[in-house]
Amino acid sequence: MGCTQSDRSKLVTWTDEHGRACTGVVIIDSEDGDREMPSLDSDYAPDGRQPGRTTTTPVPR
Repeated sequence: MGCTQSDRSKLVTWTDEHGRACTGVVIIDSEDGDREMPSLDSDYAPDGRQPGRTTTTPVPR
């Protein structure tokens, strides 16, 4: 029997069509590559500020 690989998590940020800065946690299933986003937060940037660029990074352990 082999060891199964752990699911992976990534933090993803983007700007939606309404100008909100959004951050989500994406879980990537190690068996079939399916992705789900169980956590999502979005908010408008403060007055006079623009949301940053879209990014994807591994979730810190």
